[in-house]
Amino acid sequence: MLPPPTTPVLLWGLLLFLTATLARRVHAHYTSGDVVYHPLSHFWTGVGFCPAGDIDHKGISAALSAPELQMNLRQIAALPVGAVTHIRIHWLLELVQFLQYDMSGVPQYDFGKFDNFIDFLHEELRLSPVLEFMGNPGQVFTENPQQISFFWDHFVKTTLNHQIVRHGSARMTNWRYETWNEPDLRGYNTLNLTLDYYLEYVQAVRRGLSKAGGAHSHTNLPMYRALRGPAGLFKNLNSHPRCWKLLQLCNQRMVHCPIDVLTFHRKGLNGSAVEVVNASLSLLAKIYKEYPNLKQLPVANDEADPVAGWSTPREFQADVRYGVTLMSTVMQHWHAKLSGGPLSRLESISHDNAFLSYHPHEFTQRTLLAHFRMNETNPPHSQFIQKPVYAALGMLAKLGSRAADMELVNMDTKHSVQVWRTVSGGMGGPGQYMATIFLSPEEAVPKITAFHHKYTLNMSIANESAFITELLMPHNTDPYYLWTQAGSPAYPNATLREAMRRAQTPRLYETGPIWQYNSELVINSASIPLPWAMLLRVCSASWPKLKRPQQLSIVEVTHREVFISWREHPKSMQCLKSYEVWFKQRGGQGSAADWLMISRDWHLPYPSFQYAPNGQTGSVNGFYKVRGVDVFNETSPFSQIVEYLEL
Repeated sequence: MLPPPTTPVLLWGLLLFLTATLARRVHAHYTSGDVVYHPLSHFWTGVGFCPAGDIDHKGISAALSAPELQMNLRQIAALPVGAVTHIRIHWLLELVQFLQYDMSGVPQYDFGKFDNFIDFLHEELRLSPVLEFMGNPGQVFTENPQQISFFWDHFVKTTLNHQIVRHGSARMTNWRYETWNEPDLRGYNTLNLTLDYYLEYVQAVRRGLSKAGGAHSHTNLPMYRALRGPAGLFKNLNSHPRCWKLLQLCNQRMVHCPIDVLTFHRKGLNGSAVEVVNASLSLLAKIYKEYPNLKQLPVANDEADPVAGWSTPREFQADVRYGVTLMSTVMQHWHAKLSGGPLSRLESISHDNAFLSYHPHEFTQRTLLAHFRMNETNPPHSQFIQKPVYAALGMLAKLGSRAADMELVNMDTKHSVQVWRTVSGGMGGPGQYMATIFLSPEEAVPKITAFHHKYTLNMSIANESAFITELLMPHNTDPYYLWTQAGSPAYPNATLREAMRRAQTPRLYETGPIWQYNSELVINSASIPLPWAMLLRVCSASWPKLKRPQQLSIVEVTHREVFISWREHPKSMQCLKSYEVWFKQRGGQGSAADWLMISRDWHLPYPSFQYAPNGQTGSVNGFYKVRGVDVFNETSPFSQIVEYLEL
């Protein structure tokens, strides 16, 4: 765990003054006129995992249909809109079941279980799959090695055509397609693909992608779909020949290169964001030296994690440090992208942290959520607590559509604070919005170092504006700390679970919130223990107002406990402060029951709430509705009312 703070963390520890009286204590002074903003696509919104169990149709089907795994995904999808957009799941195509060969010897497949999971992922959770073409339904590919090219071509085309009929090409535009994961590792290369067979396989996947959809588009022409690959570790040529050979072939004849995005895996060694970026820069420099033509391709790091081995327990992955490291990883990649070096063509990074943790490492494995399997209830069920890294992804989702380069502001002679400014609007559209992340050093240090920074807000806003700050810091926003203080129980009781959930969101600090344009802030972190992350948002009064929450969903957790989630409107959530969840119990006598705000005294910056009424007589049966509250304390319209009846 992190060491306890050496001074009390008080609410006034973060002071936001609308004056310049502390200017003499400022290390650096910036004005918006000095800052260059670049278009920012949110390139960090992918997550991934590998299902537990046997790698076959029965094993993968059981893993992906398990209630605990689906609740894990449901909670990940309940981050702010845009926080997570893609999910990369190994062996997903094992959900497809081989039926038989037809009279011509062509395989026939049953897509039932694959369809059900894709519907859950795509339609209900609004997550786009990264479809890795890896699997061996019914042993088709190992039983017919001489026909591997035809069978893969057919399998890819058939799979996509089936989904196009069900969803339509337009709704699949955000799907991603990738070649076999880490094909040079024996643990993944279950087909025992030789070098030549691997190259045949990649070309066959490319052909299948190109053919898919031709009969279903209004032009009768296939829609071009980018293929990503080779998703490799790229160790030395002798031990990882498949990935290197594919790059060599692409370099020789780029026009016939089957991949459109060069994907690789580079992680840190000791949990540092800088290590992840430096490892990527080193690999790409080596690739471009050997194969210079590949500079034309966009690149993506599918597994940009601070250290390898998701299941290895590490204490930093339990607390604020992992959240700060992930945010720093994003910021460091942005800086590298703008620097014009090997990462200038960076398309995306993804985090392999959507796994399901298990006892006794509920918090310390590389996951977004702590998972408690409550085996003492009848029937057993799962409880999830959102870790600080989950909150960090939510904070990143609030960033704008244009961003400056990362700045470093001295904290002392050894430490710096990373500052990342972003903006939206202000270019002929209604309103203006600014979001800035301030990030302390990743490591925890015993001595708290004061940081003072004057922040000039030249937003050119004619009308009044409001600002809001949220902070991730040790202990106050650290459920793991509360759990360990309680003795790390395997089955935390309802009181402890509520306390942890109250600590799982960023801490809200409000000052003002109204000032006139041309104001300045001075940030004073003198009493905040390291490490910390702060999100400052500034909204003009003319920014689009909050829209009503959509798709309100209530799902059972266990008896008398439900998980409530809803969808945000992407054009209006930037200036959200919190949500309110309202409930009206089913009245036994008419409809005299009153609406109660069951989220009173909760800070709910993200679109979900877990509700378990206190006392033995409380009920979850009744009607629910949700609305948002913005930084001006104005409310959105209520969502549609949804009735829930416990079975």
